[in-house]
Amino acid sequence: MNNERSGRVTAVIMREINRILGDKVYLFIGIIAPLIGFSLITLIFSASVPRKLPVAIVDQDHTSLSRKMIRMIEATPVASPDNSGNSLEEARLKLVSGETSAIVVIPSGTEKNILRGQHADIAIYLNNVYLIKAGLLKSGIQKTIATLSTGIKLQTHMIWGETQPRAMAKIQAVQLNAVLLFNPYTSYEYYLVLLLLPILLTVYILFGTIYAFGTELQYGTGPEWLTAAQDHMSSAITGKFVLHTAWYFCLAMVMNLIFFRVLGLPLQGHFLMILLSELVMILSYQAMAIFLVTLSKNLRLALSLASAYTMLAITFAGLTFPAFGMPPVAQVFSKIFPFTYWLEIFAGQTLRNEPLSNANICLWQMTIFIAAGLCMVPRLKYLLKNEKYRGKI
Repeated sequence: MNNERSGRVTAVIMREINRILGDKVYLFIGIIAPLIGFSLITLIFSASVPRKLPVAIVDQDHTSLSRKMIRMIEATPVASPDNSGNSLEEARLKLVSGETSAIVVIPSGTEKNILRGQHADIAIYLNNVYLIKAGLLKSGIQKTIATLSTGIKLQTHMIWGETQPRAMAKIQAVQLNAVLLFNPYTSYEYYLVLLLLPILLTVYILFGTIYAFGTELQYGTGPEWLTAAQDHMSSAITGKFVLHTAWYFCLAMVMNLIFFRVLGLPLQGHFLMILLSELVMILSYQAMAIFLVTLSKNLRLALSLASAYTMLAITFAGLTFPAFGMPPVAQVFSKIFPFTYWLEIFAGQTLRNEPLSNANICLWQMTIFIAAGLCMVPRLKYLLKNEKYRGKI
């Protein structure tokens, strides 16, 4: 019996290999596009952290203090100040056009007010459309100005005859010791690449699997597929899944290689759990492909639904915006994507060193998607045999 089943599965696999090699679209979606996508994402974010972002300086004071402030801003890794005699209007136009990422205005009388012991305001204008870039610049420039301000206050207190420790105690009565636990370098690699590469993988899994099943309906080749499996749907599904699952798992391994070897992401937990979660995620999205093809009975509509399904996962997965801060409806909606559960496992095992019990819960939750897809298999068999549904594009 096992030899008989193995023969059916092998026949389906051989047929699938011939279909892939004979279809350029199939070949591109399954093999070429993933490699191109992974390479581009790795190249784009290889710099890890934004450096030397352009900052327009409007120096209306023209004093030794303002020049020292500009030098200190230039010394920060994130900023590259432009002090070429900008007026406020010129700097504003540069910010609007995208030539600069921020404006720092040092008003006239700044040094004079500080020497008199009076308050002096330094204005920072940011383009907050780009949240991460604006946040990094705001943090870097504010720290620079705060350091300069503390130095001035320290010198003033010491001129009045106070010792340095006593002066520091007055200036900073309460000190904040901030410790960044999970992304200490504020790195794009820890944040965006962790999101984009897996999302690309899920896109290729869904599109490739939908194309594999949907073209059987579109071209009316479903009966041939069933004949190769001797009308056993379990063998037909297994034969398709074995080949594609193996390839997508290889892509997941390439993704892991990029994460841990090329980009140097930390691995605090269990690598075997990460591999298991990736395998379950692949099976989950393949099962959802069966679900969408059977539900839509149309290749084009299934691909459109898959596009929306994978892209919405970016928004609701909880990485760009925490799920606990979403409205209750959005929190529930975030649970309909296998990616949400995989991301929880991956982040927990790489960045947070969470216990395996947390990962096991997410694994079991992902199996619900596999079950949902498998429940549609009898319906898929009916569609394949029914002439009414053939040729649907």
